[in-house]
Amino acid sequence: MSGTHTPNLTLYFAPRTRSFAALWLLEELGEPYQLESFDFATGRHKQADYLALNPMGKVPLVVDGETPVPEIGAMAIYIADRYVAAGLAPAATDAARPAYLRWMFFASAIMEPAFAQKLFGWEASAATVAWGSYEQMMQVLADGLTEGPWLLGETFSAADVVVGNNLVFGQMIGIIPTDGPIGEYLVRLKAREAFQRAEAIEMREGERFPVAAE
Repeated sequence: MSGTHTPNLTLYFAPRTRSFAALWLLEELGEPYQLESFDFATGRHKQADYLALNPMGKVPLVVDGETPVPEIGAMAIYIADRYVAAGLAPAATDAARPAYLRWMFFASAIMEPAFAQKLFGWEASAATVAWGSYEQMMQVLADGLTEGPWLLGETFSAADVVVGNNLVFGQMIGIIPTDGPIGEYLVRLKAREAFQRAEAIEMREGERFPVAAE
């Protein structure tokens, strides 16, 4: 997103990767940012200066001034709290804060392994793994959408970006339905102007660089 002053935020981004979540988040934020887009084939994400910022050598990575913030969940919590004017997070004293944090961690701790279980056919006892099962994860998520259009009811938050991005990916690979409460939630997410701006940037950058994912 363009601005009239030098952006404080920099997003390290590679098209068709998990980077999309951070791109969408920054578009929702409404603050100017610099996009450092690159092709994985260059190995940019494995160079020493990048690894000093994100030792995992993955994308996305946001740098706020001189502060690097890797990992999308941490990034979303940090950015939403740091730039409060966007209204993407309830305050620490807000009664909705526990639910907000729950959904933030649900995205990585429950959804991602449940997706992998479904996709790769893992056999795991629901009683012994933290995510329970793919079916349980889906039911909990559907139940969480009964109170309003968003995870926090009437209020859209950064949690919707993090959870929603997982669902967008899941729908692309055929493990998330297009109907029912989750499918309807995805329709609402994709109708957001920030999502559509991020999608346009993703398409533009995808044309610049070959398809690659990590």
